[in-house]
Amino acid sequence: MIHFNNIKDYNAYIGYGIPKKDIIDVVKYDEWKNLRLSCNGLTSDFYMIAFKRNMTDLSWYGNTKYDTASAFLYFTKPNQTHKWYVDKPWEGYHILISPILLQEYNIDFSFFQYNISEALFMTNDEQIQIENLYIQILEEYKKDNYDMDLLLAYCNLIFTYISKFYKRQFDTRQPLYNKLVLEFKKLLNTYYSNEPKEMPTVHYFSEKLNLSSNYFGDLIKFNTGKTPSEVIQEKIISEAKKQLKSSNITVAEIGYNLGFEYPTYFTRFFKKHIGITPTAYRENKTN
Repeated sequence: MIHFNNIKDYNAYIGYGIPKKDIIDVVKYDEWKNLRLSCNGLTSDFYMIAFKRNMTDLSWYGNTKYDTASAFLYFTKPNQTHKWYVDKPWEGYHILISPILLQEYNIDFSFFQYNISEALFMTNDEQIQIENLYIQILEEYKKDNYDMDLLLAYCNLIFTYISKFYKRQFDTRQPLYNKLVLEFKKLLNTYYSNEPKEMPTVHYFSEKLNLSSNYFGDLIKFNTGKTPSEVIQEKIISEAKKQLKSSNITVAEIGYNLGFEYPTYFTRFFKKHIGITPTAYRENKTN
């Protein structure tokens, strides 16, 4: 595995030019003719936001029957493994950007943490909008006196459009994601039928469904109106109520059964969501 801690060495390895700064670079792919067509795996210290066409195997990027097969966007984050094997050079653009720069400008989007296989496949209109923005940011970047504030404003605008377009993709893929929502709820039910020793986490379920935590969270929120955490909490409360009303085991035992490390954690959690303690709920026959 090769790791790059600066953009200059990364560009030299793949076949791009020397960046103007080592905190941001903007590239148009067809300006570079001798690109490396395969890589067994690399990581870096920066983000890449890639807008590509002419890739030969879209299944790597998560293309489905609900998507177009033309231009798409994907992301790599610091220390994420990126590999590729293609027959010919790709077309499009990318932005490489340091996380320090994003922090300085207070820019953060959920999709920064998506997997490469969770790419955005764009409609024709979306492609035009995104490409126009890449053209503008590249034009600014090529200036001798480019304005960093303007570059980051363009980045933020691109990211805002990407966020909007992902929501459209969630909607387009709804038949597929309705099944994922059902599978999530099935896994949650199974989790509590197996006497868990710890609280269920969003990461646990996203791994089971082979999705990044952020992508999983965003698609669940889009399809249900609730975050995965909220769905999990509702299940915990439902299980707690059932055990409080249908069994004689202690409140502490119920807390342990639900994965709480200490009984006081369970009591606080229950009261926060229901308004009364588990003991009071058990004693109230009208619930």
